[in-house]
Formats: sequence, structure tokens, C-alpha cells
Amino acid sequence: MRLQFILNEREVAAEVSPLDRLLDVLREELGHTGTKEGCGEGECGACSVLLDGKLVNSCLVPALQARGADVLTIEGLDGKDDELQRAFVEEGAVQCGFCIPGMVLAARALLQDNPHPNRGEIKHALAGNLCRCTGYERIFRAVERAAAAGYGERLKLKQPQKRGLRCESVQLRGSEPSWVFLPKNLKEALEILSNHPDITLLSGCTDFYPDLKKEKPEPEKVMDIWGLEGLREIELTGNYLEIGSGVTFAAIISSEPVKKHFPALVSAGSMIGGVAVQNRATIGGNLVNASAAADIPPLLFALGATLVLQSKDETREVPVTEFYSGYRKTVLRPNELLKSIKIPLPLPETRQFFYKRGSRLALTISRLSVAGFARVDGGVITDIRIAVGSMSPVPMFLTEVQNYLKGQRLTDEVIRKAGLMASQAVSPRTSADYRKRVTGRLISRFLLELRDKQG
Repeated sequence: MRLQFILNEREVAAEVSPLDRLLDVLREELGHTGTKEGCGEGECGACSVLLDGKLVNSCLVPALQARGADVLTIEGLDGKDDELQRAFVEEGAVQCGFCIPGMVLAARALLQDNPHPNRGEIKHALAGNLCRCTGYERIFRAVERAAAAGYGERLKLKQPQKRGLRCESVQLRGSEPSWVFLPKNLKEALEILSNHPDITLLSGCTDFYPDLKKEKPEPEKVMDIWGLEGLREIELTGNYLEIGSGVTFAAIISSEPVKKHFPALVSAGSMIGGVAVQNRATIGGNLVNASAAADIPPLLFALGATLVLQSKDETREVPVTEFYSGYRKTVLRPNELLKSIKIPLPLPETRQFFYKRGSRLALTISRLSVAGFARVDGGVITDIRIAVGSMSPVPMFLTEVQNYLKGQRLTDEVIRKAGLMASQAVSPRTSADYRKRVTGRLISRFLLELRDKQG
């Protein structure tokens, strides 16, 4: 495949395989070795670059998705005249330097959107970039120093240039047209899917490359649906919010309708990886992968979501509670894709929650997750749904706990008993004592917060 894109404001071309990682294209084909490989799974940030202005892990981006894109690497900054890099040097925020190119680009991505971040915002923006030897305090000070010098303000003053390639951004070679499909719109994608039901769909790819590292076979056919119109919209329609399956968690976190109606979805999205992962991971991928540890399914169970499944000839709606047929299995037909998620709008007095726990405090795969909502009228719970994840092949409702809490006032005794019932309701296969205990505590936590908000 002949690939063309804009690299550091210059048009470049390379002969690559469609599924080569952008990281490898940059380093091995184009000689931009400032971009490093660390974990190869999107967890360390050493390979961070800006892709069309967004921070991404280049180890998770297939070459075919870089066609016609605008890529910025550490080599594209102004060297010794770049105030951000100078701030890193002057604050002693560089030792071995392996992680620093990605760290600098993560800081640049932050400052171009938020020229004067506070310490908490800096920590959040850099959370997906690990440094083993420098010490984060010096890195945080370096970003603060660059911000105080007006680095971000000057980035915002630069007018973005609309750069277009002079010719086709990708040209498939040899047998590639028989196994690589690049639809221009959703209609074309559905046509391809009808003719090739065994095809693998590529969107954010945040699980795709980690799975290949685990020796999962490379797919025989792939279709790129990243960025397709019809899959990237968030719309309020009637009494529900509809989110396209290709919407990223970064878009969900920043969406005003989502923040207004579904704060628990914002909370869940903000816990899925660092910023670079959130810029790529999609809500549809989180659902269709059917991982038992996926964060979003339990929340959508509790919120009563419906999934819109579409093929060339038919559109059908399936409650999310009926979408999973078993571990890593869904009811998606071979000629269908997940088009969107429809979530009924909650009543104003409804309170939502989402909690997760993993092997570390942040950027972690769930060992357990708890999600739900409750409505209280006159101090009495009139409706409640609670779902848990990561402890069974598919999410499950805590039905007995729900039934017990309906019609109850949130006294200390009711909260204590509900927490105990929740801990007894789950039957995890591993780390059972820990998961049971924490599930009960998280349910009690939500009920205590719910009581406090009722005054």
C-alpha cells in the first residue's frame, strides 16, 4: 500500500502494509525515531503523537487510518526554540529521555486546548504517559512553567492550516483490494459487509493490536469504519439520546447533552484509559468486543439502553440486556454492525452512579464495576436499578437488592442491609472475598450519597 499523509507540515509517502502500526511507519519507514515503543498496548504513552490535532498512541493506529492525516511528532516541534521543551530542560524534567517525546506531545495537546491548566488538569492530561526515572513533580512544574510563559496562548493564536494532499492519500497494491476495504460512507460499508460477512471492522483499534500481541490471528479481511458519518453523531431525539457507535469516549466526555442527562456515562468514559486512549476508543467497540471487564455495558443495562443494529436490508433494535448471548458472544448477525445506542432520558430527580475498581487506582481494567440509578420521592426510593460487571460472563442486575430497596427510606439500617445483600448476590469466580466485600461497600456508598443529596 502506498500511503501519503502530512508529517510535521510536510507531505510524505511510504510503501507499507495496511495493518502496519503508525509507530512502525514513523520509525522504520520515515526515520522519525523520536517516537518510542514502550508497552505496545497504549498504556505507557512513549509512542504518543498528535493525529489531526488529537493525542493518540501511534502503536494502536493502523497505517491505513493515517491516510491523508496530519501527524505531529517530537521532530516537528521547534527544537531549542520550543518553549515547552525548554521548560522541561530548565525544570530538570528529563533524565533518560525515553518517555519525554510522548510526554512533551501530551503536554502540548493539553496546552493547545487549555492554555492555563491547573495542577489537577495537568495530572489528568499526562496520566497516560509513564516516566520511570524523572519524577512527575518536575514534569508537572515544566508544564506549569510553559503555561505561565504563554505557550498555550500562542498555540491558540496560530491559525490551523487546511492542508490537503495533492493526490490520492492511499493506493492499495497487489492483492490488497481483495482484503482491505475503505468505504466512503455508511451505505457503502453496509454493502461491503453484506458481501463479506466474515470481515473484521476497524474503528479505534485500542483492543485490536493488544489482541494481536496475545497471538490472536491477524484477520483475513478488514474494513475501516473509523470516522464514518452516521456513526459519529450524538443527537437528542424525542425522549432519548442517541450516540453513534463510532463516538469516542473523548467526545462523550465533552458532550453537553451527555453531561446534562447522563453524568454517570461521563464518569465511566473518563475512567477508560488516558487521554490518548479516550481519543480513539469508541463506545461501540466497548460493547461489541463483549469483554466481561468492559465498563460501559453494566451502565447501559441500568439505564435501559437499546442498541440499533443495521445491515444493508434491515434495521433492528435490541435491548442491551439481550445483546449478549454468552462470554464474548453477541446477537449481532454476520451482515450487521452496531449503528448507535439509544438511551431514554431520565427524569430530573434521577440520580446515577458508576464505580469501578481494578488492580491500581487509575487507567486500569475493571476487576469489578457497579452502575445504576435511583429515584427518590419524599425520602422514599420509588425506582432503582443496579447492574454489576467484571464478575460474570455478562453484566447482571442485583435484582434482590433492587426489590428490597424499592419503597424504603434510606436509614442506616436499610443501607447496611442493602450493602450486605449486594455482597452476597455476586458470585465471582476469582478474588471472591475481595469482590464481594467491595461490591457491598460501593452500593452502600451510593446509597449514602443519595441520602445526603436528598438533604
